[in-house]
Amino acid sequence: MKFNLTLILLAVLAPLVLTAQDIYDPKKLTEIKIYFKNPKWKQTLDSLKDEKQEERLLADMVLNGVKYPGVGVRYKGNSSYANARKSGQVKLPLNIKVNHTDRLKKLPGGYTALKLSNGFRDPSMVREVLAYEIARNYMPAPKANFAKVYVNDELLGIYTNTESVDGPFLDRFFGDHDGPTIKADPNWTATKPPKCPDGDKCSLNYLGEDTLCYQYLYEFNSPEAAQALIKLTRTLQRSPNDVPELMDVDQALWLLAFNNVMLNIDSYIGAFSQNYYLYLDSLGGYHPLIWDLNLAFGGFRLMTGAKRLTNDEMKNLHLFVHYKESNEKRPLVTKLLANNLYRKMYLAHCRTIYKDYLENGLYLQRAKEWQAFVAPHLKQDKYKLYPDKAFAASMTESVDASGESIPGIQPLMDGRRDALKEVPYLFIEEAAISKVQHLKTANKAKITIQATGAQHVWVFWRKGSLGIFREQEATKSAEGVYELELDAGVQYYVVAEGERSATVSPVKAGMDLYKIQ
Repeated sequence: MKFNLTLILLAVLAPLVLTAQDIYDPKKLTEIKIYFKNPKWKQTLDSLKDEKQEERLLADMVLNGVKYPGVGVRYKGNSSYANARKSGQVKLPLNIKVNHTDRLKKLPGGYTALKLSNGFRDPSMVREVLAYEIARNYMPAPKANFAKVYVNDELLGIYTNTESVDGPFLDRFFGDHDGPTIKADPNWTATKPPKCPDGDKCSLNYLGEDTLCYQYLYEFNSPEAAQALIKLTRTLQRSPNDVPELMDVDQALWLLAFNNVMLNIDSYIGAFSQNYYLYLDSLGGYHPLIWDLNLAFGGFRLMTGAKRLTNDEMKNLHLFVHYKESNEKRPLVTKLLANNLYRKMYLAHCRTIYKDYLENGLYLQRAKEWQAFVAPHLKQDKYKLYPDKAFAASMTESVDASGESIPGIQPLMDGRRDALKEVPYLFIEEAAISKVQHLKTANKAKITIQATGAQHVWVFWRKGSLGIFREQEATKSAEGVYELELDAGVQYYVVAEGERSATVSPVKAGMDLYKIQ
């Protein structure tokens, strides 16, 4: 009997290839099939959501051809669930826990959860995947792509598939995942406990030492997380100069710069001051993490209170919003930007994002490419929230979506580009860094920086590849030459500070680094 060796090898290796497939590969559509035994799965999931239960409905799942029995499913989201359900939509956002019945079960890449968004208030369907793609250049941010989701073999629709901020994500960026985690996601039905000070959603205002005053505003993974938040808010309020000893300030500056430049207003800078995480790593450093970008590029208009920004007001949003008004309800903005160096670094980051994506139109190119990828799949999506006409028009004109006028991505962001082009202080570049090098000797390393036009030159460094960065001023050894000696085995980036601006090297500091082995 003769055997076809190629066919045998394909049969053996096929499951391995499927298992190894990156479930967040931007060039591929992830296929997710959910099988509920409960015929009333819709009513059950709605009931669990209504009762705010963390309980999940048992199901089997097939992901890219590989079966995962015993997963747990529940609905997720706030307005993306409530508004869609109220209008009779079938396609509701989903949260799937893969290790629901078997704690050891994992997806390819070690993932144990799937977060699936339904495209609420985004007829273009690309805001979330595009925003995460841009953010990942500058700060720790989840992966995202599209998924084709079936329930009991009926196509439920095309979803955005976003990496969860949990084990694999935290391990990848911080080397651990068991630390205190704080999610800025207010409980909209909870009432403020008696005697608690007035806060403003998840704005990081200090509300005293009672954890009850924070528990109705933030989600905590442990009692230690609540205490960690109190410590951080107390420090922001009472001794902001000590914040760099606790937090990776530059990550916070990148987050604020992204939210402003890319008009991601459903964030810390917007009316609800939400949609971010704080993670406390094993070395004691806090890391602000961006989250929930489905309404980036002007998909959310509430700035403060009930004020809804017009398209023109969004285009012209001030780079120093909250800081220029000395808004005490946004201490992460006002306290950090009150520091001269950090304010200049923030502007440098705004300038980098502007040049990378707005000035050259790359944001639009990538938005069109994402739309071209997902368009043929959306044609099969009979439960999509918005019609094909809205999908096609959403790039170039405002479209009604669930009762909200969602601006066309191109006119809004081209307008943002033109408005920022007229901001003179954004383009002041007084200091230039021409060369950065280091020479290792024994257990030490001397860093030499050639910079012109600088009043100060700073080195932000950390030991090894984990933890937050410490800042230290380099010493001027000759005209245009600055030096600093550190222990070997550090990672660092450099900031040349002028009178009104700063230059950062590498320009994507924090994600790109100089390394002394």
